[in-house]
Amino acid sequence: MIRIIVFIILLLFCINTVSAITEYEQNLKQSQKTYLNYFDLVQLSKTSNPQGELLQKLEQQLNLPIIYQPLQLLVSFLHDDTLGDYFRVASWNIERGFNVDRIIQIPEYSFDSKTSEKLKEELEVFSKASIIILNEVDLGMPRTAYKNIAEEIARVFKMGYIFGTEFIEVDPYQLGVNKFSKEEKLFLEDKALKELDNIDKNKYRGLHGTAILSKYPILNAKIIRLPVCYEWYRAESDKLSALEFVRRKTAQQIFSEKILTELRHGNRMAIVADLLLPNNQIITVVATHLENRCVPKCRCKQFEFLLSRLRNIKNPLILAGDFNTTGTDTSPVSVKKEILKLAKDPDFVLNNIIFTITPLTLAQNVVLNTTNFLKQYKDPTTKHIPILFPNKERELFDLLKEFRFNDGGAFDLRGTSGKTYRGHDGLLSNSNERDVKGFKSTFELERYFGIARYKLDWFFIKPLNLKTPNDKNSSYAYAPYYGKTLQELNRSFGEISDHDPIIVDIPAGEPLR
Repeated sequence: MIRIIVFIILLLFCINTVSAITEYEQNLKQSQKTYLNYFDLVQLSKTSNPQGELLQKLEQQLNLPIIYQPLQLLVSFLHDDTLGDYFRVASWNIERGFNVDRIIQIPEYSFDSKTSEKLKEELEVFSKASIIILNEVDLGMPRTAYKNIAEEIARVFKMGYIFGTEFIEVDPYQLGVNKFSKEEKLFLEDKALKELDNIDKNKYRGLHGTAILSKYPILNAKIIRLPVCYEWYRAESDKLSALEFVRRKTAQQIFSEKILTELRHGNRMAIVADLLLPNNQIITVVATHLENRCVPKCRCKQFEFLLSRLRNIKNPLILAGDFNTTGTDTSPVSVKKEILKLAKDPDFVLNNIIFTITPLTLAQNVVLNTTNFLKQYKDPTTKHIPILFPNKERELFDLLKEFRFNDGGAFDLRGTSGKTYRGHDGLLSNSNERDVKGFKSTFELERYFGIARYKLDWFFIKPLNLKTPNDKNSSYAYAPYYGKTLQELNRSFGEISDHDPIIVDIPAGEPLR
């Protein structure tokens, strides 16, 4: 009789397990669903104002994240004698995933006698990340062989992932509906031409966005769409002005496929996800990408909007991504726009008034402008000094400093040499690597006068019990340690991306020392 009862219990357990797995597989299939097919995208390429079922599909694609979570995940912490149990977070703008084949080599890279010690260190550091935030991630695009880039990386790193659609690419040339003229083909690489002449309609999804990869269970995720600072579809569908055409033609770094327009539906966004750590602490991870084609003031508006939607979060929080803190407006230009923009800029107006009514020479004015550029281009947090040394990106960091969550928590702006990489202290240096002067750059752009280096990618961390951003005597539980930029890793493979990855370590409780 007892054997029969045990058998029945085991049978019921197996039935329930099979049922749970079946339900999991169904949920997984549903979570990976994309709502728009190739023919929907062709219709979207023709209108800035879709209606009916097409609009519904578009909104679903833009507002519902794709989530994949393996049945088995790594649930252990890293450990050392200083932090105790801790986890590592990486953030990387991977430039669409053009070089995903090199990224997936990282955890299994074979060292040899020619491998530098620095590269070995950075490969190991990145490979141990428990959470990876990715910007500029393709899904179903011909330029990246129709791959689900987030899935490709997550599978090799043994992670689950969340993908949020930032843009839906509907350029009729990329869709294969329109063909390039001889003149336009000069801007395309042979590989891109071949891809665009052989569009696979069954694989084309046209999605481009942001992703969070995690070795820890994903409890939930949502998308927050940010205020529009650049109307991608309307602006890109207009004929490029002659000035913009020249700027793109002569730029040393254009998109790898060198296509003239980026006709898109969608806008900048953020993914907000709750993850469950091995000690049952819930953390919130926020991955975002602020607009580059706008003035800094609108980026700050996007950031302020995002923070207002995070105010109620009580968990430790990690906010990361590409914030495009260049201090400049990189939106398409026209002569008219440039004149109007300068006429409305009080710093420009006052600077020119002073230049007119004082004995400042042209050379002195050039020196001032050059000094300001050198002062800010690797450190967008520098103080804003109107007229002489204006820093239009500073407002974003002032907002970060002043912001408080509803539980009284603050972002960690601390810089303590013992908790920074290489001991360079200063504002935000616990979470972001500082150099001898300014921050370690995460983005490089070739210019005629050399290489311009910028700090565009950031970690902003809310620890467990920090109430004042710079309070070095406060708790360091879930606070950032050893923020670092991994330049060697990015360049040793023939440059994987135009951005370098960054990492930060976070203790899962009060550090040991």
